[in-house]
Amino acid sequence: MPVRPGAFVALIVTALLAVLATAGVAAAPGSAKAADQVTRPRLVTPSPPSTARSDPEPSATPAATATPAATATPATTVRGIASNYPGTAGWIGEATVALPGDLGGRYTGEVSGVVTVCVDRCATLPIVDWCQCYWGTTDERIVDLSHAAWALVSDAPLAEGLVTATVILDG
Repeated sequence: MPVRPGAFVALIVTALLAVLATAGVAAAPGSAKAADQVTRPRLVTPSPPSTARSDPEPSATPAATATPAATATPATTVRGIASNYPGTAGWIGEATVALPGDLGGRYTGEVSGVVTVCVDRCATLPIVDWCQCYWGTTDERIVDLSHAAWALVSDAPLAEGLVTATVILDG
């Protein structure tokens, strides 16, 4: 079922605001709440759009922020193909993601950041690995979702393997 452009825009704006609202808390050193937000996925529920618009879908362009430019780094929104994988050692069974290195993916054995992934729903998920993801080819993937992360954001069966996703990266 295709997503209406107005609904998609509202979904992205809502997800972006949720990421920005938690960015300050997650960045606070020594905060127990910050550790909770980084290691546990958080579903983001979009509100319905107030007006129908026919804006083009975003593609790797900076998104508007709700905070002053002097204190906020704009997020980047990327739309493309998401794949799935069983998980990263030490994180099996957890809702996590691996990103291509060019989008901020890296493996340190710990959480290296968070990203919001939207397919049928949005969830803010920890980045725990990197993937080659056919980066730079026509088969390029923008995110590799653990099986648990796939279930959080997509209604598609895991066996489908690939879905179209939007990834919102903290700047």
